[in-house]
Amino acid sequence: MNLLTFEEFKNTEDYKKFMEENPEMGYLKVNVYTAYKAVPIPNTEILITKTINNNNVIFFQGITNSSGSIENITLPAPKNVSLITKEAPPSYTLYDLTAVHKGYSLAKKSSIGIIGEMKVIQNIKMNPEIDFKGVDTLGN
Repeated sequence: MNLLTFEEFKNTEDYKKFMEENPEMGYLKVNVYTAYKAVPIPNTEILITKTINNNNVIFFQGITNSSGSIENITLPAPKNVSLITKEAPPSYTLYDLTAVHKGYSLAKKSSIGIIGEMKVIQNIKMNPEIDFKGVDTLGN
């Protein structure tokens, strides 16, 4: 499997078909926190990817701000026909979201459905890593 940036993906045959299927833009906000949303986790690396045929395409890569958030991530999405007809369920494109921060639990992975002309908010709870080296857990 090839790892491609979105710019590299634009030069492939799969790009045109993908964009025909996803002609609109959807929006994503990511919030990373710990302690039941009480403590934001700034400087968390966020990676948004999608596997398309034999390519793993990076659509976004960034770092959360001091509030543990990244806003207005723009991703290709299908037209939201439910906004027009109000009968059909919304169409969406699935992306993979990975969050990584040193000192916190292993990378968190989520699947995110992006809908055209809509904003999705994804909350990610991460747990601090606990080092039990040198700690007597039996109370001796």
